[in-house]
Amino acid sequence: MTLELKDKLRKIKIEKGDKIRKYLTKFTQCQDELGSVDVIVVEDDLVSLALLGLPKSWHNYQDSVNGKEKLSEWENLWSDLVQEEI
Repeated sequence: MTLELKDKLRKIKIEKGDKIRKYLTKFTQCQDELGSVDVIVVEDDLVSLALLGLPKSWHNYQDSVNGKEKLSEWENLWSDLVQEEI
């Protein structure tokens, strides 16, 4: 179960037509599922996986986040991505 959930988290990608909120909610739900079996997902990992799952059209945004000295916190990434989408 744990390996399946970790794999599910790793494979989350934004689907064509998905809004950012729906995409990020998938991460939160999977994180909650992992937490229910006592697996903690480090926030930096969650941020990195979310950035990796974005389409190529978000490449400039990914570069700007990756270029920072410290990765964004999950809540900041969430609000930044929603703003970028608008």
